Amino acid sequence: MKTKTYSKNITLSIVGAIMVLASILLAIFYTVPQSVIQAVPFTLGGIGLISFIAGINGLNIARMTKNDDKFAKQVNDFNDERAAAIDVKSKASTNEFTNILFHALIVFLAVMQVQLAVLLVFVGSFFVRIFVSFYFVKK
Repeated sequence: MKTKTYSKNITLSIVGAIMVLASILLAIFYTVPQSVIQAVPFTLGGIGLISFIAGINGLNIARMTKNDDKFAKQVNDFNDERAAAIDVKSKASTNEFTNILFHALIVFLAVMQVQLAVLLVFVGSFFVRIFVSFYFVKK
């Protein structure tokens, strides 16, 4: 189990580092003025950094749980009912807040009169998010 966690986090870190390097190379060598493609290197770099940091964080947590029994007990202590109820309530509050934030972003973009295609991408991603959350609630 521990080997699987280590290998997953190492793979995630390596993939993230490769994505960051690819985004840097794309930003340097692929310059197309006034195109939507200009955002691709920065998006790829952001996703790469997130995956790299998530992998490193997973490795640190695995190392700390292996070396420190008190920390391992704290990490594994989320199985009791009270902690689970608090966790569910905080996830629900976070979900409501991100819904409101997404609504505000869509309205803000509409007021700014951005292109319809951009606005429809945000509306579509909002609906995908809602449908996925309904799927996981019903699951």
